[in-house]
Amino acid sequence: MEWDLSDLYLSPEDPNLERDLAEALNLASSLDPKDLLHPSRAEGLFRRYEEALEKAYKPLNYASLYFATRTQDPVAKALLDRVRNRYTEVRNRLVPLEVALRKLPEEAFQALLEHPGLADLRHFLQGQRAFAPHTLSEREEELLNLKGLVGRSAWSQFYTEYTGRFRFRVGERELTEMEVRALRRDPDPKVRREAHRELYGKLMAEAPTLSAVFNAVFLDYLQDLRLRGYRHPLEPVALRDEVEVKDIEALLEATRAHYPLVEAYYRWKARRLGQEKVPSQDLLAPLAKEKPKVLFEEAKDLVLTAFGNFSPVVERIAREFFEKRWIDVYPRPGKRGGAFCSGGLPSTHPYVLLNHTDDLDAAHTLAHELGHGVHFYLARKQRLLNFGASTPLAETASVFAEILLDDLLLERLSPEERTLLLAERVEDAINTLFRQVMYTFFERRSLEARREAALSPEAFHGIWQEEQGRLYGDAVEWTELDQAAWAGIPHFVHYRFYTYSYALGYLVVLALYGKYQEEGKAFVPKYLGILEAGESQSPKEILAQAGIDLASEAFFQYGFGVLESWLKALP
Repeated sequence: MEWDLSDLYLSPEDPNLERDLAEALNLASSLDPKDLLHPSRAEGLFRRYEEALEKAYKPLNYASLYFATRTQDPVAKALLDRVRNRYTEVRNRLVPLEVALRKLPEEAFQALLEHPGLADLRHFLQGQRAFAPHTLSEREEELLNLKGLVGRSAWSQFYTEYTGRFRFRVGERELTEMEVRALRRDPDPKVRREAHRELYGKLMAEAPTLSAVFNAVFLDYLQDLRLRGYRHPLEPVALRDEVEVKDIEALLEATRAHYPLVEAYYRWKARRLGQEKVPSQDLLAPLAKEKPKVLFEEAKDLVLTAFGNFSPVVERIAREFFEKRWIDVYPRPGKRGGAFCSGGLPSTHPYVLLNHTDDLDAAHTLAHELGHGVHFYLARKQRLLNFGASTPLAETASVFAEILLDDLLLERLSPEERTLLLAERVEDAINTLFRQVMYTFFERRSLEARREAALSPEAFHGIWQEEQGRLYGDAVEWTELDQAAWAGIPHFVHYRFYTYSYALGYLVVLALYGKYQEEGKAFVPKYLGILEAGESQSPKEILAQAGIDLASEAFFQYGFGVLESWLKALP
């Protein structure tokens, strides 16, 4: 199944695409920041602001999705480049209003907060105000937007295009990156070793080029920190996510304090494999003798059943993705690797990209991305400025969906099969929680080192090796090629410090799942309410409605306690 993007535009030549961009530019140019001084006028001003954003973002969303399945297509590349330029032009026309809002006199800002017609934008307004100390002049903001086109955005696109051309030969087959990564879970150790050698050998060979990309995007971020007066590299991330820097650091340190759980698990796995240590080629090795084959149709049925057991509403929404072709399923040459859900807009709908490989991991990925899809779908109840999912909640629905799938599978399995699935659940926790924190430590150390000079591939290798060693202790036997794994993680190029949110999101999910186990069906409306809330409130306020306190010590201890119980349950 390939997705149908016609709900956005019929083709790259669709005249509506250019019309929307032109209308967005006209709308953005017509906004008068002086209307902020009159709350009644500001109400209409923000409606037009949203309309300009929507008409600018819809073409960008289409161009990005079109490119994602055609990374080597000149038409797709040209479209994305053209639309990005036009989108940046619109964003620059909006800068005077955004700067004026952030720098509005306190009395005028309070008048906006108290105006009844702007009551549903109170959280948005306060969020914008938080960035006031780091907002530059109109001209400087425009220049930073333009810098982004030849800075982080350009390097991000280059990384996607460049790595999208990578091909790997395993046996007689030529594979994409996602296909060769899937073979690292193959039951045949010879296949795993060949896939490992091909994947990391390629990353090692390409490290000089990819390290140049990493150096460029890290320097771009460091320049932004300096220009905007941030004192800590996590400060813009904390502001974006509406948490404190100390909250992020507490998460990182609490997780690192529980690293011994990871070492303990891999010592258990080594025993199951009949080895003293787990060779890195076997890090993802299945414990079952045969790799369970899960064709896409079966994965679809499993996920929909799991969703339906939880809530008919969630199942109905997920079913639309298949019926209306909002999903692109299989890997193919030129298609970007990985999987994602593009949230779209309140007036459109989400799209999901997969690279399904007909195994249980791919079924979990389907559940994960459809969880995102359900989240964005429900958040469409919000207006554009309150739409989406704040980073601490961004992975909530996706990871919760995977646990729902596991619950269904556990009902159908024998005792030995349940042990194997429980082991997979622990491994998923390691990959979603612990490894993501390890990634954050790697990113932070690399960024700090970049302040002094550009990092060589060997410098990146060294930092990666040290952080990976801290996580796994002495339970894993590494090869020389493993030190190049950092080069194949796109989050380091496309975002800054996004990976910590997977860890936070996982702990949030464990807390929510605990509530579900305690309350049963009575919990479902609370959960749907969290997803429907979008960004209309802070993450702390949204979760408080379900009885979860993000800042409490109990929040961390509960999550790690669940993981310890899973580990102890392994025979």
